[in-house]
Amino acid sequence: MKRRGCRLGGAVVCMLAACTVLFFFTTGSAVENPANLNDTQGVSAFAMYLVILILLAATSVALTGLGSVALEFLKYRSLKLRMGLYLLANIVLALTSLLGVLISVIYTYDSVSGVMATLLFSCAFALVLLAAPGRLK
Repeated sequence: MKRRGCRLGGAVVCMLAACTVLFFFTTGSAVENPANLNDTQGVSAFAMYLVILILLAATSVALTGLGSVALEFLKYRSLKLRMGLYLLANIVLALTSLLGVLISVIYTYDSVSGVMATLLFSCAFALVLLAAPGRLK
């Protein structure tokens, strides 16, 4: 159970680190309109997607925390119940990390910080999958 918690905590840390990397290092280098580089009016699509991603990340971290507390209370119940609760609590974290990978690949693929954010989002997704509850020994 402790290993599962460490993996889930690692997924949350990777998610927040990737959002931080995108916010501080790659927001300034993203162009507003990739089709016309002279068009600099308005907010870039990358900035809008980043705000949505940060809001989803905060929501998913809160749901993951609530789900982890609930799983601690139900740790001796059936595997189906624990797996269902795990999926319900962590599906938002997994989907948010996939959205982060998509946004990083589309808008910041040409910078080192964009590649680093993509790897961090991918690690978060993999750790969510690895943290799924198993049978008790």
